[in-house]
Amino acid sequence: MKDRIEPRHKVLMRGRLHGSGFARDVCLLDASSRGLLLTLAQPPARGEMIDILVNGHTLFGQVEWSKGRRMGLRFRERIDVLALISGDSGPLDLKRAQAVRARRSPAMALDLSRFVAHRMQFVVAIGLMAIGAWFLFDLVRRSVGALDDVARFLSH
Repeated sequence: MKDRIEPRHKVLMRGRLHGSGFARDVCLLDASSRGLLLTLAQPPARGEMIDILVNGHTLFGQVEWSKGRRMGLRFRERIDVLALISGDSGPLDLKRAQAVRARRSPAMALDLSRFVAHRMQFVVAIGLMAIGAWFLFDLVRRSVGALDDVARFLSH
């Protein structure tokens, strides 16, 4: 087996291939950041430039090879495969996708910080209520005990 530059992700997804005046339904069998393995009734010829619509994303590439009903498509730009598979609505171009994630990270960190702060406030409030309940219970217990002492004293 040929050594791969990057790992391939086994998938089973539908897509629509366009190129040289034709449009065909395709099935994606595996994906990497550099290309796709596709199966379709009549693959285009090697070297042809095509685009494929998958999960709302249009990917551009060149037919690297074609044999029987299968073909390999090489992308112009590397893509974020997990975003493609999950149907993420953000950009698939790997550099732009990483930049978008980097821009979002301070906001996500702030949201996480707020979430943790609210949970900490809740835990502290529950703790204070538990301590207050214990002091109240102790006060009532001592008061009842003092009343019992007074009752015993008066009965003698």
